[in-house]
Amino acid sequence: MEIRKPGLGAYVTATYPNKVLFLNAVKCLSEVSDFLEVGIPTLNPKYDGPVIRKTHFAAELKGLDAINVARYGTIPTILMGYIEDYANRLELVAQVASEVGASSVLFPDLLFEHIDRLEDYVVTMRNYGLRPSFFVASNTPHRLVNLLVKYEPLFMYLGLYAATGIKLPLYIEKNIREVKRLVDGTTLVAGFAINSPEMVRLVINAGADAVVVGTALVDKLGNGEECRRFMMELRGGLA
Repeated sequence: MEIRKPGLGAYVTATYPNKVLFLNAVKCLSEVSDFLEVGIPTLNPKYDGPVIRKTHFAAELKGLDAINVARYGTIPTILMGYIEDYANRLELVAQVASEVGASSVLFPDLLFEHIDRLEDYVVTMRNYGLRPSFFVASNTPHRLVNLLVKYEPLFMYLGLYAATGIKLPLYIEKNIREVKRLVDGTTLVAGFAINSPEMVRLVINAGADAVVVGTALVDKLGNGEECRRFMMELRGGLA
């Protein structure tokens, strides 16, 4: 299942703030988003910003138990976790992802701290009918990006490294263009600091195929109508 271009995705941490509200949020967001990213709650969300970290700590369930409360698949759904939690249980993560209808599992720490597991990760994803996905940064070596493209990933996720609410500096636009050139025809998803249609438009115009919003959604997840209205507002930036 491919990600729509240009696309708008939503991030939620599984079972935050509780199972009922999480399931309601998934239902709502599936109707107004082009794809979902569902965080696997962890005790060490080291690459997440302060707001998302709190959702990991406050989630009703942790780990794969939190993922198992829902079934996905009406739109592309990507599980997002930390490979350090599952270094010796990659097959279990892939099995659960397949069973709940996810399309991929994204591990932000894979390339930065566990590059030795790259081949294992790709093979395991494929063995369970999933696509690999990779988190890259503007300073990821070009030769590594070129290698990743050969694995035919569902997408590349570029972390913009800016705090939510701060206007993206010009060098961020330059970084998006550079990474887009490197990934060639692979879908490029950009995240961090997306909280307005203007920001969506800036990132898409710079070359990203899709954007994902997370932090700006957290305080709206308990209100379906507010959540839906906010996502539809952001969609205006795709036009």
